[in-house]
Amino acid sequence: MAMQTYFIVQPFMETKRGALVALPSVAARDADHARRLMKSQTGVAGAIALSRHADSETGDYEEPVVLGHWGKVPDDSVEEAA
Repeated sequence: MAMQTYFIVQPFMETKRGALVALPSVAARDADHARRLMKSQTGVAGAIALSRHADSETGDYEEPVVLGHWGKVPDDSVEEAA
């Protein structure tokens, strides 16, 4: 199988102690859909929209690309692509 591009939104919740915990990710159709889903997340501390090229049959994965973020998200996850 060839490399495919996957789009996801990763929401985060904040614990009482201020730690950010990842919630289940949400699949999106394309980059624009991922950005819209990211902005529409409610009841969470923040969210990140990502894309990633992967070949699930061979286990080859490229680094994820951040398409956008809002709210509180882990500091090391918000380096957006230029």
